[in-house]
Amino acid sequence: MTANLVLLSGGVGGARLARGFEHLEEVRSTVVVNVGDDETIYGLHVSPDVDTVLYTLAGVEGPQGWGRAGDTMVLMDHLSKLGVDTRFRIGDADAAVNVYRTMRIRAGDQLDEITAALARTLGVRSRILPATNSRLRTEVRTGPGCWLPFQEYFVLRGHRDEVAELRYAGAESATASPGVVEAIRSADAVIIAPSNPPLSIWPILAVADIGAAMRDARRVMAVSPLFGGRALKGPADRVMSSLGLPPGNSGVLAAYDGLLHDLFIDSLDAGDAPSLEQAGVSVHVGSTLIAEEDRAVTFAGRMLEVL
Repeated sequence: MTANLVLLSGGVGGARLARGFEHLEEVRSTVVVNVGDDETIYGLHVSPDVDTVLYTLAGVEGPQGWGRAGDTMVLMDHLSKLGVDTRFRIGDADAAVNVYRTMRIRAGDQLDEITAALARTLGVRSRILPATNSRLRTEVRTGPGCWLPFQEYFVLRGHRDEVAELRYAGAESATASPGVVEAIRSADAVIIAPSNPPLSIWPILAVADIGAAMRDARRVMAVSPLFGGRALKGPADRVMSSLGLPPGNSGVLAAYDGLLHDLFIDSLDAGDAPSLEQAGVSVHVGSTLIAEEDRAVTFAGRMLEVL
C-alpha cells in the first residue's frame, strides 16, 4: 500500500529528510517548502530552500548541503572585480537556475510552475511545492527598531545576532500554492522536518490556509532538530530560546503549539520523553542523524513503520 505523505521543509535538514522519502517506492510524497528566505540578489529571484530541496533530491547538492556540487564561481569573481558585494555566493550552475526562475517570473509564470519544471529537469520524483506563490519574506528584529531581511541576518551577518522578534511580511495576504492545502487534507500524515521551527517552518504555517489545514490534518509528526538540546548546525536552539520557547524538545513541542501527534527525538534527548508524553504526544526515540543518504532512507522507513 502506498503511503501519501506531506513534508514541511526548510533548509538542509528538511531536504535531507525529503531525500529519505524520495528513495522509498512505497511513498508518494509532496514537499511543501519555505519561501520566507527568498530574496532578490544580483537582480535574480533566489529561492534558497526550494533549490536546496531540488538539488538534494537530485543528488547534486554541495558538500555543505546547499548549492551545487563542483560548482564554479566565475560569475562571482567577475562581479567582485566590478566592485559588487559578493558575500552572498552563488555558483555558476546555481546562478543559471536563478536566471531561469527570474526570466519565467518576469514572463508571468508562477513559482510553483517553475519549481515543477526544475524538478522534472533534475529528475526529482517527489512533488515539490513552494508554500506560496505570493510574496512572503521573513524579517528578523535584532534590537529596538532594527529589522533585518532574512538573508542579511543569516548569511551576511552569519546568524550571530540574537533574535528578538520575527515577522513574515506578506503573510496576511498570502495564499497557499495550488495543491498544498489539498495535499495536507488528503495526506495519511504530515511530517514537519528537522528544520529550524521559527525560521523555516513558522513562515509556512503563517500562510492562513496552510495553518488552518494543518490544524485539521489527520496526523502530524515532527522530527526534532535538536541533539542533546542543541542544533548540530545553525541557530535553532538559540533562536527558540531568545523567542521565549522552553529549552530542549519542550521548546520544539511548544513551537508547534497543539499541532503534533508524534515527535521523533534523538537518543541523546531520551530523558525528555516522559515530560513530552505527559503533554499528550507519542514520542519516538532513536538516532535522528540523517546527513548520509542511507541514514535518511533508514530513518524515513522507520517513520513509515509508525503510521
